[in-house]
Amino acid sequence: MEFTVSKLDLTQALYKAQGVVDRKTAQNILSHVLIESTSSTGVRVVATDYDVVLTGNYNAEVAVPGRMTVGAKHLFEVVKTLPDKPVHLTALDNHWVEVRCGSSRFKLAGLPPGDFPERTQPEGLKFFRISKRILSDLVDRTLFSVSHDETRPSLNGVFLRVVREENEVRLTMVSTDGHRLSKAEALGGDAGEFGPAAEAVIHTKALNELKRSLEGSEPDTQVAFHRGNVHFMNDEVTLQVRQLDETFPDYTKVIPQRSSVRVPIPKALFVAAIRRIATLTSAKTNIIRFELSPGRLVLSSSNPEMGEGRDELVVENESAEISVGFNFKYLLDVLGIISGENVHLSLSDQFSPGLVTSPDDAGSLFVVMPMRV
Repeated sequence: MEFTVSKLDLTQALYKAQGVVDRKTAQNILSHVLIESTSSTGVRVVATDYDVVLTGNYNAEVAVPGRMTVGAKHLFEVVKTLPDKPVHLTALDNHWVEVRCGSSRFKLAGLPPGDFPERTQPEGLKFFRISKRILSDLVDRTLFSVSHDETRPSLNGVFLRVVREENEVRLTMVSTDGHRLSKAEALGGDAGEFGPAAEAVIHTKALNELKRSLEGSEPDTQVAFHRGNVHFMNDEVTLQVRQLDETFPDYTKVIPQRSSVRVPIPKALFVAAIRRIATLTSAKTNIIRFELSPGRLVLSSSNPEMGEGRDELVVENESAEISVGFNFKYLLDVLGIISGENVHLSLSDQFSPGLVTSPDDAGSLFVVMPMRV
């Protein structure tokens, strides 16, 4: 095989493959990318770890059709240092690959292309179309609260549910690590042939790769569900993701349906007060006490080794009096995700979760579990 491709296209293809290839596996082939010709004017770059398959199609001048594999990391490190000129790749004997660009020459070890895992693209997929911006925003609002505890595999991903509503689709994404919960929802796109509903739990790694694959010129992404896999396709890249074989817990039981009080707070003031009081919290617990009384919200913390701190915010609250503790890091994570200038903090008592919402984002809500002070 021999072909010429632009440095930009090859760099982007290898950059997107970095998170998919498995460098720690005993199967060396999974640390490689497969490059194969699709025509005299195009090549396909494939990376997989079995759970995620990333396929990208790029323009190229193919002199000799064929297939080759090469270490994804090594090739990426070489290519990104090359001058902005066309890059020539040639398959040599014993599966070595020669890389030429200008006056630069490299030879990299490869493996037999036949060792690369076979993959198939199902026919008859029923896609719906959704804005990349909407999809990326939903991922951003939920990915941060996924559990990394491998003993709770059902929480190691984001729950995605899609429901057809006439010619549009409603996407709901939910994640939780047991200490906090995030839910984001949006209605839009083009339902196409999709319907009536589908759901899956998608692993964190796959969602990170989805965000990479969303980087492109086309404004929309096509999505389809098929036999335990979710397919995402845009102008250059197709991402096939194996969903987790786990049942996501009933998250609706965690979301407070009614709260004693909902307090509007300017987000910037809230964040600043939390950061000030957090300087004296215990590193083991990260607890801040929130004391709500008529007209004010007092934030306080104490640390026997360092001292204590107190700050007060003027808020709209006529009569409710509640004292509750929260992990300040969880609150800052939530406030960092919310884009609006104001938030609503809904509370009931010291034993009930706090609910954080924003009047500027009706489709999102965040739950933070209380901590004993």
